[in-house]
Amino acid sequence: MRFSMFFLCLVMGLQARGQTSRLLREIAADQVAEDSFYYCGMFRSFRYYGNLQGKKKEDNNIFFTGLIAFTLTELQNRFRGEDSVLCQQILARARSSFRYFRNGTRATYNFWKTNPGIVFPNSRFLGLFKKWHTLPDDIDDTVILLMGMQANDTTARAVKLLMEQHANTVRYRIRNTFPKYRDLPAYSTWFGRSMPIDFDFCVLTNALYFSHAYGMFNGRSDSASVALLDSFIRHREYVTHPAYISPHYGRTPVLIYHIARLMGTFTIASLEKHRAQLIADATAQLRMAQDPMDRVILSTALIWLGGTVPEGLSLNDDGGDFVFFKAGFNSLLPDPYKRIFSGYHVVTYYYQCPAYNKLLMLQHLMLRER
Repeated sequence: MRFSMFFLCLVMGLQARGQTSRLLREIAADQVAEDSFYYCGMFRSFRYYGNLQGKKKEDNNIFFTGLIAFTLTELQNRFRGEDSVLCQQILARARSSFRYFRNGTRATYNFWKTNPGIVFPNSRFLGLFKKWHTLPDDIDDTVILLMGMQANDTTARAVKLLMEQHANTVRYRIRNTFPKYRDLPAYSTWFGRSMPIDFDFCVLTNALYFSHAYGMFNGRSDSASVALLDSFIRHREYVTHPAYISPHYGRTPVLIYHIARLMGTFTIASLEKHRAQLIADATAQLRMAQDPMDRVILSTALIWLGGTVPEGLSLNDDGGDFVFFKAGFNSLLPDPYKRIFSGYHVVTYYYQCPAYNKLLMLQHLMLRER
């Protein structure tokens, strides 16, 4: 009996490793090899206006390439042999493209390329907006890329100081969140002074991941950001108002994935008391999920949170309808307009990246194998 169980576990382990190797090779094949609309090392991504049946445009943002590098950096020590070599090749190529999105005078990064800056590439009409306003650098892309390139401590400390200088209440006060949160000096999404202060649940988890990863969790903006997440979770606003508290991600499965990644990597005392609630909500969301990729990220979240992960999860879907990130003009509006237009497709762009979907599947397999 023991031999049979050992043999079964061995076979399952070999099957899982075969799947991870296949997915890693597919991700490498998806990486851009020659400069064109994309820089070498980037991964193709797409944006849809209004809904997934709307007009599809290729969008050469660095966000998904950064996410792939960040995630592979976290997983790199788990690969062996040829897979380890291939992982390092993907990382080196991806990192080589980051410089085109860096600020000219500081180590912050933009969603789109800089010097010269662009907005909404592949759109003649929206591209005209760069004449009067280009998108400022943001905390989300910056910390994702810095962790994806394993930036040195000196660079991380300089960026952390900039994050604190652009936090809520330092120069300006947020106008488009619940009144109970408006005095919290939590991190804002944007570095630019011309952009209104903006809170985003997922951006905050990434900022706190960065602070903990570099041993810099030591300021009032860190504490305020944890307090904000604590309240979001305590009031279950990630379920009842996901698009309002996370205008750039906006869906409950994606919010749960982000908070679970943070809590699965670092121990944050004031968030630990919510672990059972998050497990229950992730499990409930998993039962309701129609999108196969939602099931993947919710199952990954359950691994990080210490919940029970169901068997028989499909990892053969291409994630064609899966949306991980979105951009909505409503996120810039003050209340009550932000709340009124939250969830309106007419003011929203949806972003997808096939290679990142594959990486989410690979991540799940490797975490589950552990």
